[in-house]
Amino acid sequence: MFKGIWVVVKNLLLMLLVLVVIFVIMFFAINIYTRKGQTVDVPKVTGMDIKKAIDKLNENELEYIIVDSVYDENIPKYFVTEQMPIAMNKVKRGRKIYLTVNSLDIPEVEMPEIAGKMSLEQAEKTLENKGLVLGEITPQPDPSITSENDKPVFEQLYRGSRIEPGTKIKRKSKIDLIIGVMIGNNATDTSDITEPEDPLLEKSDVEGIDN
Repeated sequence: MFKGIWVVVKNLLLMLLVLVVIFVIMFFAINIYTRKGQTVDVPKVTGMDIKKAIDKLNENELEYIIVDSVYDENIPKYFVTEQMPIAMNKVKRGRKIYLTVNSLDIPEVEMPEIAGKMSLEQAEKTLENKGLVLGEITPQPDPSITSENDKPVFEQLYRGSRIEPGTKIKRKSKIDLIIGVMIGNNATDTSDITEPEDPLLEKSDVEGIDN
């Protein structure tokens, strides 16, 4: 009889233990689910070093993905330039924040076609628009140029050698130019010109002309 009672009690205790375990599991599961559903304000991480930005996001239980890199010489390397969603947006915990970071690598640009196509003024603007720097300007006198304002570009040089249009070079590279200039002053000025003496002209003829 006592044996039968002990079996019943034992089974009840086992059932109670199972119920307790199930209750504990459900409690933690509901707590995790509820906590995950809570919203947080996205912190501002733009303008921060990427390591500090990641720490900031982790503090707010947010994840991150670096989706792009840019090059901006006015911003320190490896600093966050953009984030999405932006700061102060409310998101659920565990949300991914997409980051754009200032890159270490200087981007390359294509060398424009300047020589034989543009004047010095046009070439300077074109280089600036491409992110290149105008370097040394070497004037080359040319008889075909009749105006001081006419300064065509004859050659485009990079590190002392001719660079072909379309060549990939780093931004902020210096481009040297050889430009055509007028030889001296091609405009005729007669004020300083004296008539040469004619050896066949007699003295008496000269005096007659003067009279």
